[in-house]
Parts: sequence; structure tokens; C-alpha cells
Amino acid sequence: MIDLSESKVYEFDEFRLDAKNHRLFRRASNELVPLTPKAVELLLVLIENKGRILTKDDLLERIWGDSIVEESNLSQTIFVLRKALGENTKEPRFILTVPNRGYQFIASVIETGTENKILNEEILTLADTDSEKTKPGIQKPKTTKRIWLAAAPLVLILAFGIYWFYPAAKPATVSDVKTIAVLPFEDLSAEQTEKYLGVSLADALVNKFGGLKQITVRPTRTVLKYAESRDDANKIGRELQVDAVLDGRIQRIGSRVRVSVQLIRTADNATIWTENFDDEFTNFFAVQDSISRKVVQSLAVQMDENERRRFEQRGTANAEAYQAYLRGRYFWNKRTGESLQKAVGHFEQAIEKDPNFALAYTGLADCYQLLAEYGAATPHEAFPKAKAASQKALEIDDQLAEAHTGLGYTQTFYDWDWAGAEQSFKRALELNPNYATAHQWYGEYLIVRGRFDEARAHFERALEIEPVSPIILTDLAFLYDFQGDYDKELEQARKVIEIDPNFAFGYFYLGLAYERKQIYPEAADALARSMTLFGEPPECEREVKEAFLKNGIKGFWQKRLEQIETRPHLKNFQAYNKALVYIRLGDKENALKSLNEAYERRDSWMVNAKYESRLDSLRGDPRFQDLLRRMNL
Repeated sequence: MIDLSESKVYEFDEFRLDAKNHRLFRRASNELVPLTPKAVELLLVLIENKGRILTKDDLLERIWGDSIVEESNLSQTIFVLRKALGENTKEPRFILTVPNRGYQFIASVIETGTENKILNEEILTLADTDSEKTKPGIQKPKTTKRIWLAAAPLVLILAFGIYWFYPAAKPATVSDVKTIAVLPFEDLSAEQTEKYLGVSLADALVNKFGGLKQITVRPTRTVLKYAESRDDANKIGRELQVDAVLDGRIQRIGSRVRVSVQLIRTADNATIWTENFDDEFTNFFAVQDSISRKVVQSLAVQMDENERRRFEQRGTANAEAYQAYLRGRYFWNKRTGESLQKAVGHFEQAIEKDPNFALAYTGLADCYQLLAEYGAATPHEAFPKAKAASQKALEIDDQLAEAHTGLGYTQTFYDWDWAGAEQSFKRALELNPNYATAHQWYGEYLIVRGRFDEARAHFERALEIEPVSPIILTDLAFLYDFQGDYDKELEQARKVIEIDPNFAFGYFYLGLAYERKQIYPEAADALARSMTLFGEPPECEREVKEAFLKNGIKGFWQKRLEQIETRPHLKNFQAYNKALVYIRLGDKENALKSLNEAYERRDSWMVNAKYESRLDSLRGDPRFQDLLRRMNL
């Protein structure tokens, strides 16, 4: 039998705190307020010491005990509490910050005794109300109230049992957790000299879990925006559409590192599992292994022999190589030309430390592919290096889905090896069906081949894995553009911008859709905006807008052509896209010349030539048909 006698209950303002079970409710609706365990502990200590100023050291000792934590842990937990209680530091209703001293709970508190007492009082009230409802002139037997009183303990136990075991919104059990997000770990180190660690550790864990068929993990690029916000698990879970989040903090002290981790169920903010890991910093990847094993154990994940082998594989036993790899992934995730160059340097350091580190080669391949995509290198400079790195990774470990995917990308957008590319993508998905990038890039390949329905299926599968990915959502807009469904393209582009208001491709496809629908003012605004978001100087956006106001959409493209031909920052502008500008201006001859230049340069977007409707006016020209023949299209 559950002992309820020690369950103290505190009421303040619109809240009720159940001390024994560490739960905070809104009194009027009986709604559970989501809080982390430490936040509830802190609130309880503050309430039990109402009116007293508790120093920061005192609170750190009471809440965290002997754990090695910084004062920032306390301030972060205070922030979480204030957010949950709906107050701010300027007008505190509950928690007062006493400068240079600590914190004080200032609201009026009523200790109602126990949940037992509260429920008993409610039952007695029901009994009295029932007595008052007796018809006038008829005396209700006194035994009725006695029966109520005698039955009260049994009713209490039943009511508490129903509440405890069958809440109004029953949360998912551990076995129901099928999707997780690994948030960037918060760095609590005093000097914070290793800022890459928080993102890189999360990325390493994502790669660990990514090969498991039983759970789906959101890619690192999806969770990067939460690196600074520290929102509660409930909110993040809703946005990322996951069942649980893995959240953690890193603290480096001298040669040692401590990592505190908790796995939180998003349905009710309940902590499924929490633990601290301490080790030498040079043995950091052993900490990562321990965390990943604990998560898998807590979720009761069943692995087959191949999954277990992949899961236990570290990739390198060299600590310095692994740290260089983590730094490389940190800069790769930033996705700028400058950061990609830095990432290349770190991956090369990792390979120098351990020439058999396959994951470092896949990182190198990823960098070179994006350098070409972002115009930071020519295709001839970047793609051969990307291909060599992917092939080297496969020589070391042919079970890496990432390496097969990277090779397939180069085979599609540079080699034009259609059979080889399809084989690479299918092998990647066979090894890891939950790898969103493999589905995404295979979908792009399928568009090039004119297999639009299959492409949509793979984009939709990629979105099941990564539902808020702007780039995957953009690929759907790309597909609708090719299919001539400009209303859907417009709708899709708006979705992309809603998720990320600064995502350049969202505005690019928004502009293309408006242009196709001949809504030119909106087209000019969106296309001009995309130029700035792609990193061009603001004056380029201003110039094309002014040209549009003077000479309409034709003036817009004439000015854009002038920029492409004269501005140094556009020296690597794809000749294929330049051809599309000539087509808009009605200049077929120069369009064909630019397409031939794109062929020679191996522009990645040249693969779209067969199904690009903007080029329809060239299809009867033997020179255009010869181009397609030479590309095996």
C-alpha cells in the first residue's frame, strides 16, 4: 500500500507543489507543469526556506551535492523555473535575486499538509453537499455521512491510484520511444576553450544511433538552432516531432572532463535516465561510447549482429585523431565557405594522426562536395578530391553508408555515371535505411533520370526522418518546379521560409514559382532577397530591384547578367545558371555557349538540362541534343 502521510503539499498563487512526488501543478486545471528534476528540487528548497536568503554556494551544495558544477548551472535552473512560473527578473512574484548574495522565495505559501488531507476534505465536501440536497421536510439518515466518512480512505486510495497510474494524458512508455533528438551539449567549462565539443559530441552520438533500425535520430543540422536556446524538452519535442531528447552538459577541469546527460521523454518531460561520466579528456571518445550504450540500454533497443558491430566500432583508437575529427565536424556543420576550409584542415589532421580513420575521409569528402556547391571552389578542383576521399573510406570500411552516399553524389553531379550512382545510393540505403541524406540525394538523382514519383517517395521518407529540414523541403519545391506544379512549388517554398526565414533556397524557389506564374513584382523581390542570403553584397540586391522598377522583369535579368559577368565574387557562378538568364532574355546562341561551358566545367546543375522546361526552346537544336548525348542523357 502507498503511504501518503509524508506527501507534503505547498500551495502558492496558482500553483501546487507535491513535494514527495516532485510534481508542480496548476491548481485550477490540475495541469502538470513540465520541469526538470533539478528545477523541482530547487523550487522545493526555496519554498521550504521561504523568506530566507539562500546563497548560491548553499543552493549548489543542496541541489548538486558533490557534483562538479559551475554557478551557471544554478542560474540556468533559476531561469527555467522563472520561465515555468511565468515571471521575470524585473517584476518577480516568486523568486527574488539578491545581488551578490543569492535568491529568496517571496510569495505567500500555504502548507496544506498532504495530498491525503486535500482529497479527504474534497470527499467531506461532497458528503455535506449531498446532505444539503435532501428534500425539505425529509430528514436524510445520519448514517449516510458516516458511510461516506468510513469509505473515505478507500475512495482516497482508489482516486490516488487512478491519478497516479492513469493520468489524463498517459505519457508514452519507454518502449514507445522510436524517435530521438540529440541536442548540442552545453559547455560549462570555465574557459570554454573547447567550444566545438558540445556540437561535435552530439554529432558523434547521432552517427552512433544513425545505424540502428529500431530508432530514428534527427540529424545534427536539424538541432543546431537549439545550441543556444536551451528550450524545454516538451517544446523541442513538438518542433522536431520526436519522442525523446538527449540533453547534456560538458565541463572540462584541467586534464579531466565531466559529462552530465539526461534522456527526457517529450510527452511529459519525464527523465527516463540520467547519469554523470568522468574521465581523462584524452579518453573523451570512451565517454561517448558509455553514453551511447546507456541510452540504448534505457530504451531496450534490440540490435542484430551487423548493427552491434557498427555500433561498437569507434573508427580510431587515436585520441588526437578523434579530437581533430570532432573539430572538423563542428566547422562542417556551420556550412560556410570559410568554415568548410577550416573543416578540411581538421579532417586532414585526423587522417595524419590515423591514416586508417575512415570517418575522417568521409568528412573530407563531405567538405569538398559542399565547397563546389557553395561556389568556394570549382567542380574540377573539388569533386575529384571528394571522390578520392570517399573511395579511400570504402577501402578501409565498405560498410559505411556515408561513404557510399558521398560517392553516389559525385557520380551523379560530376562523373555523370548514372548506373554507378544508383548502385552507390542503393547500397547506402541498404546499410542504413534511416540515413536522410541518402534518401535526399538519391531523390535528386531520380529527378535527373525523370523518375519523379520515385523521387517524391524518397524525399517524403527523408522528411519522416528529418521533418524540419529546410534543404529537404526545398528539394520538394525543386521537384514541383520540374513537374510544372507552380502552386505547390509556391506553397512548399513558403513552408521552407516559415521554418527558416533566412534560408536562401526558400526565397530562390519562391521567386521561381512567382516568375512561372507571371507575378513579377513578388518574383523580383524573392529572387533579389535570395542573392543576399546566399552571401552576395547588399548592393547586388538593390541594383536588380532598381532595374526591375525601371524595365520590368527583363531589366531585372539584364542587370543580373551584368553582375555575373563583372563582379569578382561571382567568378565561380555556374555557367548553367547563366544560360538560364540568357534564355529569359531570348538569347539562344549565348545560352548554348554557356551550356557548352557548363559541360566543360562539369557544373553540378548541368544534370538538370534534360527536364528543365526553361530550355524547351533549344530542344530542336542539334547542338543541344549533342550535349545531352555526351552526358549520357
